[in-house]
Amino acid sequence: MASVLRKLETLRSSSGEAAQHKFLIIGLPRSGTTYLMTLLNAHARISCEGEHYNPYAVIQDDHDSSHEAVVGRDSDPVGHMEQFFAQPQAVGVTHAGFKFMIGHNVRVLQQLEQMPDVTLIYVWRENRLAQVSSLMRAARDQKWAETGKQARKKHDPNLKIEANPRQISHRWHEYATFDHLFRGWLAARPNPRFTVEYREMFRPGFKEKICAQLGVEVDPAMESPLVKQNPNTIADRFAEPGPIRYYFKKIGYGGWLDDEL
Repeated sequence: MASVLRKLETLRSSSGEAAQHKFLIIGLPRSGTTYLMTLLNAHARISCEGEHYNPYAVIQDDHDSSHEAVVGRDSDPVGHMEQFFAQPQAVGVTHAGFKFMIGHNVRVLQQLEQMPDVTLIYVWRENRLAQVSSLMRAARDQKWAETGKQARKKHDPNLKIEANPRQISHRWHEYATFDHLFRGWLAARPNPRFTVEYREMFRPGFKEKICAQLGVEVDPAMESPLVKQNPNTIADRFAEPGPIRYYFKKIGYGGWLDDEL
């Protein structure tokens, strides 16, 4: 079996040194983790990669979905993370991290309890209706992120999400529970940590704030290439918004139907 596994060969090599500072972006799907990842990765001193523990691929600058890469990683998930942080970075890079989704690999979370030097950036989204509707559309279209050029090529604003209140309720309660339990785990960690809510990333001054928290100066080149994939008015995302509007107003979350940003 060992001869079949390819352990971490997809990690890039460089003539530089290992980064001095380690971090993880942690959150649930459609909470803004990819936006933050691309924003930080645009900084000259920061290298931020994708979902190294995605169940289907090792996601870095590209996607390695080969059996050898995935099984090699899963056979030693802690070793994979340790090797990631130890690998040489491009000259000038002082901070290195990747995106870790809640639920990807429990052994990584357990190991983080022994790694107090890793900064944890927890991203969450208060508007669960926006989060779940974004998830439904991405799953339907199999488009999890888009740049401006991609969005202009193929985007039908009239293609609405087919969903009923019970489907949405099931998913948003599930996500809210995950976030609630994760906050307790996070609060018990000695790691440097901070929390980012989705809307905060789009407010003036956020780049200055996130750079200050990481201990780097602001890079003027910091821009994410991603574009928002869904209408900002959440009710407009659905083919039949009437029942959804009624339900969420009845349960006290009518504000989730309006503009998020």
